Amino acid sequence: MSLQRSDLIASGLLVAAALVGVVFWESLPAEMAIHFDAGGTPNSYVSKPVGVMLAPAIGLASIAFTRVAIRVDPASDPVIENAAIYFLGGVVSYVHLLVIAYNLDYQFSMTAAIGPVLVAAAALAAWAIYRDRIA
Repeated sequence: MSLQRSDLIASGLLVAAALVGVVFWESLPAEMAIHFDAGGTPNSYVSKPVGVMLAPAIGLASIAFTRVAIRVDPASDPVIENAAIYFLGGVVSYVHLLVIAYNLDYQFSMTAAIGPVLVAAAALAAWAIYRDRIA
């Protein structure tokens, strides 16, 4: 399986997001909030090493899994495939950076900060459906 440009860029975003956690390591709490309820209140905590590395690691594994899954459908559209890989790397990196910022005591609504992810997901889905219909 050869790496594609989208895989490299999406993976680079995830590695960069992990490096942000490493750069701010000393300022992060020993126990990091990583999950939040609908009101934006943290409801799950992990140790700092897990908090800094878990989301990027899951993102990298998801890119690999997605590439394997794409191979099952040889008729799939490579443009949509690459867009999905970019989206995956971008969203996981964005959310990871939100978690890092929250744990550095930046004040913002986690619930509101997730709004762009929902808009981007809807836009990607609508674009993929439109592209599939005109093909």
